[in-house]
Amino acid sequence: MEDSDSGFFATQTIGIIGLGLIGGSYAKGLRRIGAGRIIAIDTDAAALRQAKADGVIDEGYTAGCRALGMADMLIFCTDTHAMIQFVRDNTLFFKSDVLLTDVAGIKGDTARIIRSLLTDTMDFVPCHPMAGREGRGYGMAAAEIFYGANYIIVPCRENKKQHIHTITSMARKLGCAHVVSVTPEEHDRFIAYTSSLPHVLATALVNSEAMNPAVKFFVAGSFRDGTRVADINAPLWTQLFLANKENLLYEIDRFTTSLQEFTSLLETEDRPGMTHFLQQAAKRRRELVHETNSR
Repeated sequence: MEDSDSGFFATQTIGIIGLGLIGGSYAKGLRRIGAGRIIAIDTDAAALRQAKADGVIDEGYTAGCRALGMADMLIFCTDTHAMIQFVRDNTLFFKSDVLLTDVAGIKGDTARIIRSLLTDTMDFVPCHPMAGREGRGYGMAAAEIFYGANYIIVPCRENKKQHIHTITSMARKLGCAHVVSVTPEEHDRFIAYTSSLPHVLATALVNSEAMNPAVKFFVAGSFRDGTRVADINAPLWTQLFLANKENLLYEIDRFTTSLQEFTSLLETEDRPGMTHFLQQAAKRRRELVHETNSR
């Protein structure tokens, strides 16, 4: 599979498995940058009809079929279990040199399992676009969710270099600002802190006994920002939390230690200690934003 700066995938067919928020955003983004042909598979026939009416996809199917054989690249926008089952059930339809990739939030040993289901000429490049927004489903999809986002590639020894290049090029053209390669272990460890833990904290904050109807009159930016991800896809995130249980428990423990430190400073009215605690957080936040925006 080849791509060029003058016509990204202009002659290729891309298949998207799962046309929800992320899958729909891929379809819209890929259409915007000139992908040749886009097919989608999703159990939601209404979403497929709408995407086709929008001109976002060329064809839609509610189950795996021979049309998969047209796809030079398959992007899996489903949970890991659904992806593995789909590959197991439909490999016979795949093009002999198809490139597969995914968006799964936890990697674990998924790549090993997927590779065991493919032929030697097929290639699976695990990925994780750090992009999203509130809500779910095709109706919430938008090409813009990739703008300025980070795109994580979790390459395997067996991956072909040109396929890593293809994924990197796609991410850049979709609008991602940074493309980073890490091991599966590094990915899952970092994600426990930067993604899973904030979702846990947001849901815990909203589930606090302090939440009542009167709260809405006292909500400003900090509460809205801190609880944005509490509007959560519960079944999906339950799977993600359990799949990365040990890393998440470790990060919850480290966060609890930090919270206990602040609690102690407050109880003892340690003004210098509290000031240092807050100043350190502000400094780290500024450095994070500066480093992210300057890459």
